[in-house]
Amino acid sequence: MQKSSIGLMAIALASGMCASVLAAPLNSGPVKAQGPGDWTQAWRQNRNILIDEDPTLQHDPTSIIVKFFDGVSQEDKDVFYGLMEMRRIEKLGQADLEHVTINDSVDNMVFLAREIGAELGIVEFAEPDYIFHLNATPNDSYYSLLWGMNNTGQTVNRDRGTANADIDANLAWDVWTGSSSFVVGMCDSGILLNHQDLAANIWQNPGEIAGNGIDDDGNGYVDDVNGWDFFNNDSNPTDDNGHGTHTAGTVGAVGNNGLGVTGVCWNVKLAALKIGSASGSISVTAAINAINYCVAKGIKVSNHSWGGGAASSALNTAISNARTAGHLIVAAAGNGGADGRGDNNDSIPSYPASYTQDNIIAVAAIDNDNKLATFSNYGATSVDLAAPGVTIASSYNSSTSSYVYLDGTSMATPHVTGAVALVWSKNPTWTYSQVRSKILSTTKPLTSLSGKTVTGGCLNVNNAIR
Repeated sequence: MQKSSIGLMAIALASGMCASVLAAPLNSGPVKAQGPGDWTQAWRQNRNILIDEDPTLQHDPTSIIVKFFDGVSQEDKDVFYGLMEMRRIEKLGQADLEHVTINDSVDNMVFLAREIGAELGIVEFAEPDYIFHLNATPNDSYYSLLWGMNNTGQTVNRDRGTANADIDANLAWDVWTGSSSFVVGMCDSGILLNHQDLAANIWQNPGEIAGNGIDDDGNGYVDDVNGWDFFNNDSNPTDDNGHGTHTAGTVGAVGNNGLGVTGVCWNVKLAALKIGSASGSISVTAAINAINYCVAKGIKVSNHSWGGGAASSALNTAISNARTAGHLIVAAAGNGGADGRGDNNDSIPSYPASYTQDNIIAVAAIDNDNKLATFSNYGATSVDLAAPGVTIASSYNSSTSSYVYLDGTSMATPHVTGAVALVWSKNPTWTYSQVRSKILSTTKPLTSLSGKTVTGGCLNVNNAIR
């Protein structure tokens, strides 16, 4: 039974906790940008500086995540925050997950939140806001040769490939090139919205009027016309890293327009959901908010070309909630460690790909000879399939007409997301489970992937679309 606030005070005082008032007032409910004077924006700017200055950080040093038991009253939460001298930044969806500031080290505050919260009987868990990283490494040059779509044995960036080491996208396009009514959530570093190969496929929020400073659709985000920047908490999800523009191009660069590259799904809408910093750091709280945004907007699939070794209960909860809503998550398996060699995710998990819900597709990378990329993680039970991920040409954020090569499971993942968009837009009444089953049951078997992935195969979008 939930204890009363007076009871909480008594227990806390008996535990030696200070019952002083907060240094600043609590904020109830989701906190959104309110303008230059909004304290959360000042906090976020400081947090971002700290993260960008130290790429080795494993978690945000200024905040943690607290999960209360269902049914805990707001009054009791406020008493707890007062005792802990915390401030609520935002609520993370509807699961009693809250993102809060701290006044001591992360390790100490997580420990205290768990211990005192358990003693008070109101906190289910507390954990850091883990920092993940984008899974890509840039190459030096660019040639407009998409071997992953159709490999004829051509030489790409001085590397001659093997014919048919591809996903047979060119054959799939004879059947279907997508639908402009289907939306993909690009949970990444943002998108260069006016890139010549992407602009026509950028999502327009039908419930929002651009630039009027009003939350027209009532979802808590003002002027979220093309998506939202969940890392900086503003309405400008423009890419300041390049990674997100690259993955967006592989999913849905406009096809047959005489420009640059072609996405797996020619006709699609790309929602720019920025969850990372300019340096490529991803915060769990931003990822949670982006997934929740997709669910609230009815977006059926999201691309997650990032990952790391920290298991977040909060992110796991968001993925489970997305599963209940029928949302599918496509996630990069990861790029191994400092030795440049891929790791076995069965024994060394990489999240979010290694969560076990069946609304996740975990993706490894192959090269243009049908071999598992040397850097790619794998897993006979934890990684579902592979897709092209070496020397992948796509759009970039340097200019509205720029393209580069990138390597990584980050580059493999949007091939699968694009295939999901093709299959689901052609079969709009299907469930996430049906779409996932179609993608995984139609892979092309490869000797190099036998015992390395669940399917032992590479994505074949032509088989999947038929």
